[in-house]
Amino acid sequence: MCTLLLILLTAGSAAAQTVLARIPIPASSATGQVVVNRVLNRVYVSAGFSSGGTLTVIDGKTLTVLTTISNLNGVNVDLKNDNFWTGNLTGGQVLTYSGSTNTQISANTVGFCPGETAFDGLRRRIWVGAQCGAGNDPIFVFNADTFALIAGPIATGGTIGPIIVNPINGKLYVESGGVSKAVDPNTFAVTPTGFGTVMAVDSHKSKVFATSGNNLQIINAANDNVGKTVPLSYTPGSQIAVNNALRHIYLLNPAANKIEVRGIFREVQGPLVGTFSLGTGNTPIGVAADAIRGLAYVVVNNAGSYSLWAIEDTTSVRQCGYVTKGNGNGE
Repeated sequence: MCTLLLILLTAGSAAAQTVLARIPIPASSATGQVVVNRVLNRVYVSAGFSSGGTLTVIDGKTLTVLTTISNLNGVNVDLKNDNFWTGNLTGGQVLTYSGSTNTQISANTVGFCPGETAFDGLRRRIWVGAQCGAGNDPIFVFNADTFALIAGPIATGGTIGPIIVNPINGKLYVESGGVSKAVDPNTFAVTPTGFGTVMAVDSHKSKVFATSGNNLQIINAANDNVGKTVPLSYTPGSQIAVNNALRHIYLLNPAANKIEVRGIFREVQGPLVGTFSLGTGNTPIGVAADAIRGLAYVVVNNAGSYSLWAIEDTTSVRQCGYVTKGNGNGE
């Protein structure tokens, strides 16, 4: 394990963060989705919509690479049975792997270029986004238990970007053609949302987090109303992670080589809690959170050399009075 004692100062306090490890990963696994299986204690980092992509599996206990699987793009985890779902882009297939063995157990040929996935645990669905749609990229929906196709191709009207499932009503948010859209979980109709690109959800507080320019938008997941707009001093990166236990969200600030930690306690107003400074030349491009172990996993690019940083988050623990605001444990 590549263990460090690198201390990261946080904004507005004398608190410090410890980087437990910086784990080298292939460039071909660094530009796509990052997810955590909290039960198996594994982290998955993947390629985006790029040829020659790979998927790297990391052991969260030893903080070492278990395996890198070739020709895979995008990843999400079925937390009921530990399977992970991915695509093979130009191969036109949606693939399912066993999380315990990292071996393929299913393949569905859909055509196009599948490379982005999202999981709906309540409805037992996997949503898959694909490019190569000639400017009208499609979405597909699968049964997570039988691997059967439920719907698709669902045309989105543009080039597809991030996809996120609303945990309250099951709709899918998708950026397509630079426009934020929603896919109805019953009719599969696609309509504009009127707000920014959705990056994350918080099922505990029924909130959706989106970015629009230099703003963080906090949205009611039940009715899609924007309840709070938080101005930022930077343009945030393309991923947000949620820690439901600490009541934190993590935003990427690539220009300043930082991770911004914001609070989502009680009314979920998004105040600044702290900042992880990654150091000169260390640009964050992806992020995921392990709420059980209090870790933020950050994909970092340093001059074309990529690594996954495991950062222990104790920002709010060191701030007097934060717990009285509610930390998700019985608030």
